[in-house]
Amino acid sequence: NFDLAINRIFKEMKIIREDWENENTAKFVCCLTLFLPNGQNYLGKGVVNGRISRKKRGKNGFGYDPIFIPSGYEKTYGEMESEYKMSIDHRYKAYLQIKKFFD
Repeated sequence: NFDLAINRIFKEMKIIREDWENENTAKFVCCLTLFLPNGQNYLGKGVVNGRISRKKRGKNGFGYDPIFIPSGYEKTYGEMESEYKMSIDHRYKAYLQIKKFFD
């Protein structure tokens, strides 16, 4: 249940620092590994830096999308249109690094 998980993040952040909403950093990381039958393997790693919103915003996406604001943006992933969000997210960045092996 991500509502419970998000509330736990808010609670833990407040334990660390009462005014955490004013200054915090977060990141999403995705690592994809492709193992081929011949023993070769390839790694793709995607990272998106950002911060945590002080409240849930938006209905799009899943998981922590309603509280994650990527660096350089004011909207949470939950407020972004799915197609746009997927074009800048950590999974897509990792996929781009191993994409040539699917062609």
